[in-house]
Amino acid sequence: MAGRKLKPLPDDGRPRTHFAQALRDLRDQAGSPSYRILVEKVGYTLATYSSMFNGDAFPERDQLLDLVGYLNGDPKEWSRRLAQAVAAEEKRSRRFDAQGELAAELEALKVELEGYRVIANDPDSIFAQAARMQEDAQKRINFGLELESNLNAAIASLGNHLNEAQKSVPVAQAEAQAVVKRGRARAREIEYSAHKEFQAQLESAERRSKELIARAEAEASRIIDKAGVESRRIRADAGRIVDQLLLEGDQYLEEARVDRLQGELERQRGEALVERMKLRAKIDLAQVIMQAQQALADAGAMEHSDLLDILLQDLGINEMSVDSDGVKGRHRKLVSGSSGEDQSSRDVLMAEPAEAGAASVGEKGDEKVPLPRRRTP
Repeated sequence: MAGRKLKPLPDDGRPRTHFAQALRDLRDQAGSPSYRILVEKVGYTLATYSSMFNGDAFPERDQLLDLVGYLNGDPKEWSRRLAQAVAAEEKRSRRFDAQGELAAELEALKVELEGYRVIANDPDSIFAQAARMQEDAQKRINFGLELESNLNAAIASLGNHLNEAQKSVPVAQAEAQAVVKRGRARAREIEYSAHKEFQAQLESAERRSKELIARAEAEASRIIDKAGVESRRIRADAGRIVDQLLLEGDQYLEEARVDRLQGELERQRGEALVERMKLRAKIDLAQVIMQAQQALADAGAMEHSDLLDILLQDLGINEMSVDSDGVKGRHRKLVSGSSGEDQSSRDVLMAEPAEAGAASVGEKGDEKVPLPRRRTP
């Protein structure tokens, strides 16, 4: 049964989204089985398949191989594609993290440059000093111009001293021009110095930004390496725990096997004990029957002794004999040589137990047979 049509995946360019789309294509090629069919045939939960096909998270390798095997895909190819997609997703995450850190550093640099601008507007800063020097130079230039104007006025007013004035005017002009030239040169030096200082500070800020970015990248690489080492250690610890659990499981299985063998041995011992108890009961019953035969023989009622012999045969005791006095069965009458009195005694033929090592029953009928004890491991 084909499942319902899924919503289109977002076009975000993430490797995880491309991998989910590839899984959807494989599912469509297999007839688009529903999630419930996948749960029934492959296993896992509905939430697991929803996460796989919607690109919420990468599937586990075992889950992916089980799903691909059911959808007639190549397990080796899909295992390789999963590893590549996971690596690409991690690389993309690291790149975005680095870009975020760079943006933060640039923002900090902007704040620092704003601080430099505030410093430039400070009356005590080097920029303010340069501006004051430039203003002083401009005042000197204005003073030189004013001086030149005054000299020109003096030359105009002292027409009678034209020769002397003509000699002093070039010198005054030269001096004024020199003053103006020195003022302009000083102003240019101050402006150039201020520009150079600002450029040096800007380059220093750029170097500091690069150093911060390099340190951030080095720290990120160190954290990633440390995370890899920690992950390998955790996997090694998990492997050791699994091995320990498997060893304990083998020990439990061995103990169960030993317990089963002990139970079988106890069952056999119980059967042997039951057989011995049955044999003992037969012997006790045979003793009672033979006592009855002896009593019948003493009473002279031998016509009933045959019935008791049949009963003995039913009990499995087939060795029947007739003594010289005409008494049947396994009993005979013994005559004492010293006193002459008739005494009756019983000889009971005991059957050997079927198993070797079973306890034999003696002349005392109430002797108990010990039960076997269970051997503890």
